[in-house]
Order: sequence, then structure tokens, then C-alpha cells
Amino acid sequence: MLGLYIMPAQRRACLEYCNKLPATLTRHGQTRSRAAQPNLPLRLTDGGRTGCSLALVSRRIRAASRSSRFYSVALFSSPRKIKQFLYAYERERSRAPDMLPRVRHLWLSYYDESGQECPTPAMASSPPTSRDEFLAFLRRRTQNWRSAQEKLDEQYNHLIPMLIRAVAADLHSLAVNQARWRSTGIVKCCFPRLRELTLVGGDPSFLPFSSVEDDCPLYPSLRRLHHILTPVRKDVNFLDWARHAPMLTHLRVSRLDYNPRATVESLEQVIGNASSEDFFPHLQRVVILPHPPPPADLHAGSSPASYSRFMLYLRELPQHVRVPLTVLPPFQLDRPYHGVEAPPECIVRLRGLWMERIEGGPGCWADGQ
Repeated sequence: MLGLYIMPAQRRACLEYCNKLPATLTRHGQTRSRAAQPNLPLRLTDGGRTGCSLALVSRRIRAASRSSRFYSVALFSSPRKIKQFLYAYERERSRAPDMLPRVRHLWLSYYDESGQECPTPAMASSPPTSRDEFLAFLRRRTQNWRSAQEKLDEQYNHLIPMLIRAVAADLHSLAVNQARWRSTGIVKCCFPRLRELTLVGGDPSFLPFSSVEDDCPLYPSLRRLHHILTPVRKDVNFLDWARHAPMLTHLRVSRLDYNPRATVESLEQVIGNASSEDFFPHLQRVVILPHPPPPADLHAGSSPASYSRFMLYLRELPQHVRVPLTVLPPFQLDRPYHGVEAPPECIVRLRGLWMERIEGGPGCWADGQ
């Protein structure tokens, strides 16, 4: 489900620890160690690989690691993995009602480990030899892509609400790359323990702010919020976030662009010197990573809201806000990227930063990151 590779250091430490513990027989005939579950060392912070591997070692170690097996979970590239995870998660919870496994950290993304996205449009068996053949090929490719996307949306719209409802109450950190998913349903829930949230592609489409009352915050314990905007999903209203994340201390906005203006204006409204004291009263730090500059041939014909004027606005913004604001150098790629989602290599790197945060590192909050 999540891969069977296990990091040697974690595996060795867990095995040595579990082998020292006296085994007892449960009423279901399964071996279990009295002390192993609440004290298993090295919380499984690699997204689920170590937990899956420990479950295959022996019954005794599977029981000892049960409560920590799902400590961190990374699901990416297909609805099938979500379905497999939910089956395994509910099965393990039913086997240990006195020591329930809980997901504390969740990564959810369309991309697989190599950075490819799903679905992949079908390719032609041979290259077109005329303009008509080329246009026909483009039509077929578009139709195939739409058909695959609709099928994928249907599966995600069935599984993601089940996943969110199963883990929302226990999550401490959540990272969601949902730029392409078109949600048609709303999940009725909140995240009472969530402390860190990373969103790629705008606000969670399965949990719009308009679906809940303002006096019922969706993220009452949230401390750190990282918004990564994409060309297709970059309209964020930070006034909504001020109402639903009242305990926020750190805010980061990556790939911030000058359009749509509502996103930039709402950000200034909640952090500006003239902003209400009700907006993020505990805010300590804001980080902005600007969108990359337009290509040189387009930059010359700038509009009134040009990129250069936007960068000037950002350079002056720290003088007009009530909290420390860091404006990083514009986001840059090694090669041009023209997709409508975040570049695949950025998603893979972001997952690494997510795992670093779970292990206690600074992640994307490091100075200059």
C-alpha cells in the first residue's frame, strides 16, 4: 500500500526494543507486549513505510507497533491507495479497541514518488502526418483526458470524504495537494487538534468555509498555515482564515501573484497595521514567496498591474504590517514549466519538507527556505 522499504535505523531500533519485551496472549489469541504500544520508540515518521514493514515481521511485533503504525501516512498517485489504507486502518482499529491506532500526520497528493501526475492522457500510436490528423489526435487526447479525469473525480469524491472523516479528529498535521481534484461533495467535520496545514491549490474544496457557521472554527488549534497557490486555484480569502484559525502564529503564502487581487488584498487586510485585533491575534511571523517572473518576451508588454510593480509593492509591504514579514526572492525553476498545477519536482520536495517537520525539523519554516 505505502511501500515496503524500511529505513534501517528505525527498523533496527524498533526490533531490538520489541524483542526485549515479555509477550502476553490476548483473548483473541494474538501475542502482544504490555509496554510496547505506548512506548514504541522512534515514532513512525516516514509516511507509513516503516509501519507497513513492521507489520510483516511477526505477530508479536505487529501487535507491538499497532498503535504507532499509522502515526504518519503518505497517500499519493491513485484512489486505490486510499481505499487500501482505509481497509487496513479500520481493520487494525477493530483489533485493538483498547489501544486505537491514530493518524497524526497525513500527506495526500495526486503525484507518485517519481513526480508524475494522474491521470496520464493517452498517447498516439504513431505521430500524425497531416494537420487534420494532428487536430484529430488533439481531440482524442482531450476526450481521453476528460474521461479519465471524470472517472478519477468520481472515485476521489467517494473516498476522500471517508478518509477525512476517519482521521480529522486526530490529525496534528495535514498536507493536501488537491489542485486538479474537482470536489462535488462537502465533508461535515472540523480539525480540533490540527496544528500544521499545507495546502497546494487553494482552500480545501471538500470543506468550504461557506458550509459552516463563523462561530464554529474549522481549525481551532491551527498554529502554522502554508498556502501554495497554483494557476488554476489561487483565489484565497484570508478573512475566512482569520475567522476559522484564531490561534494561528505562522503564515506562509508561496507563489503569490498579483492576480487575483482579492487574494493579495485580503492578505493585507488581516496583517496590515490597520487590521482588526480580531484577525490572527496570536500571529508572530508571515513569509511570502512571490510567483516567478513572466518570460522576458512577455515582461516588456506589462499591464498596469505588472509584475515589477507587484514586486515593488511586496518590498514595501513589511513597513505597513503589524507582524514581522519576510519576502523571499521570487520562486524559480531550473527549467520552464507551463502546467496548471505546481511543478512535480516541487511536490516531491514539499513532501520531504513535510516529513522533516514530523521529525522535528524546520521544514519550509527554515530561514530563507
